[in-house]
Amino acid sequence: MFIGFSVSNFLSFRNTQTISMRASKVARHKAHILNRSGRKILKTSLIYGANAGGKSNFIKAIDFSRDIILEGLEEVDLNRKYFRICYEGYKQPGVFEYRLLTKSGKEYSYGIVISYVSKEILSEWLIRIEKNGSETCIFNRDLDEKGNRFTDSEVKYKSEAEQMRWEIYLDDFGKNISASMKRKSILSDIAERSNRKSGVFGEVLDVYEWFQSIIILFPTSQYSGLNQLVENEGVRSLFSDLLKYFDTGIESVESKMGRMEFDKIFEGIPGEYAEKLKIRISNDLEEDSVMFRINNQVYSLREDEEGNIITTKMMQNHGNAQELFEYAEESDGTQRLFDLLPLFCEHNRNRVVFIDEIDRSLHTNLTRKFLELFYTLTESDSSQIIATTHDSNLLDLDLVRQDEVWFVKRLEDHSSEIYSLNRYKERYDKKIDKEYLLGRYEAVPVFEEQILEVMDD
Repeated sequence: MFIGFSVSNFLSFRNTQTISMRASKVARHKAHILNRSGRKILKTSLIYGANAGGKSNFIKAIDFSRDIILEGLEEVDLNRKYFRICYEGYKQPGVFEYRLLTKSGKEYSYGIVISYVSKEILSEWLIRIEKNGSETCIFNRDLDEKGNRFTDSEVKYKSEAEQMRWEIYLDDFGKNISASMKRKSILSDIAERSNRKSGVFGEVLDVYEWFQSIIILFPTSQYSGLNQLVENEGVRSLFSDLLKYFDTGIESVESKMGRMEFDKIFEGIPGEYAEKLKIRISNDLEEDSVMFRINNQVYSLREDEEGNIITTKMMQNHGNAQELFEYAEESDGTQRLFDLLPLFCEHNRNRVVFIDEIDRSLHTNLTRKFLELFYTLTESDSSQIIATTHDSNLLDLDLVRQDEVWFVKRLEDHSSEIYSLNRYKERYDKKIDKEYLLGRYEAVPVFEEQILEVMDD
């Protein structure tokens, strides 16, 4: 589960900005609260703000830092990712910190600090947060006052063998660290090299798998990781029912079997990006069938008993089974639903999903129905949605809680500030959509009326 995130010196975020999913004392919509291990965590957060205010940059910060954590600095583009309005931004570190709850029920603070100049990880920490508020440092890498690298840990070991193995791993990131290790996270290094699932190694693996499991959806996402068993009749039937529920005109989703070479599917995709997609899809394919969107078409891949890849193209029946429609022939709104609806399928629950522009190409009533359905169908699991949106129709305290609404505004120095609707202590019967559009909460466009005078001249 996602509890919170802080970021500084990344794109429009100059000073530290934080979003929290911890539930406040708001009494309404108790079904929107997840009670896990004595912690009350919200199921959703909706982020509002004017164009160019920084909403999408928040989702980008999650995506960017997750890639660094899992793949290392060599696999990300650091160019101009710092706060560029300030001359010193390039020389300042970028800082990303998460609060999360793993499947074991343990809470952690995980953070990473990077240098845009030397393209290295300067600092990294994993801290277990106990229920009484005390903290245990699982590992910490940092620089001392002389600039020397060191690592430390407060772990209580189960055996001398575990201690020896742990200290060997941490030593690789200490004083004599290699150039390649400077660009890699301790979290990924230990999770990938150690096959132990107990003790301190099990804790590291739990956190690493949490980062692997989160889903990030941009309007242009090609592959979300929301795997679908298109060959599974029950899942396909549910998907069809959901598309009918949202009035798309689709009667059913059908699968069209075929054999296509894996590499041919990616023709037209830039080489480096195509290779990353292939790796992600291949890794997921080892465990299950994979559904993904490439070149404006939806495919499902699975391996047969002999290791051959079977390709299934997803087609839609609009009332004539002899004339099926391809994904590319559907409306933009229906295509957007193909990104979102897999959230409701059984094997995709208990996921944390970040969505940029959840309302993109969707009618406002449909977006609202989507959220209502999300609250209903995921009431018994730990699914969470954190989404940016412009849809003021969702600003309704009959639909969401005050602490589920966040705003991002652009300050005078062109940096972004994040803050909660809770700042305003609004009553439950307040029409917050009107107040937002009138500018009470800021985070709306401010127009220069002088332009009319200039044009008149």
